[in-house]
Amino acid sequence: MKQDKLGLDRIIFFSDAVFAIAITLLSLDLRLPATAAAAHISSDLVHLWPNYQSYITSFGVIGLYWISHHHYFRFIRRYDYTFVTLNVGLLMCITSLPFATSVLDHYGDHRSAVMFYALSMAITGLVKTLLWGYAVYDHRLISPYLSPRRIRRLTRRAMIPPLVFLLSIGLAMVNLELAKLSWGAIALMLY
Repeated sequence: MKQDKLGLDRIIFFSDAVFAIAITLLSLDLRLPATAAAAHISSDLVHLWPNYQSYITSFGVIGLYWISHHHYFRFIRRYDYTFVTLNVGLLMCITSLPFATSVLDHYGDHRSAVMFYALSMAITGLVKTLLWGYAVYDHRLISPYLSPRRIRRLTRRAMIPPLVFLLSIGLAMVNLELAKLSWGAIALMLY
């Protein structure tokens, strides 16, 4: 178990860089088709709406995960290589979210696309929860002064998104729009 500040800072800097790159890469889908002509630029821009929607959604989701990552890392005091590996797993999930969002935006009226998006989001949330759970187990990587009550509250908050997304997979079997609407419950439960 390492307690060096430089090592922990490097983990955070690397994580921030991956979040930043994932957000930056989102803009690659925002381009006009090769056949675009100045005379039809307005209609070409309107036809790009799914791409804008995907960009906005992914930017928001990745941004919220970055805020959450930043918040939870305020409590981390040490690290070990299992923790680093779990964090890399979370970052891998984060970088896959633009693809999952693009699938949802282009095929959102298909059950498999909605379920794929919900599963991607659930896995990302579960890996984040696992990362936090590993860090707080027996105060392994956090301050010994962080209260059990605060740990429980932060753990419950981490579990809300993956549970809602997992439940929405079942809802998608019955009603796609209801499944998508259920995702809004995350905001209501967290804030």
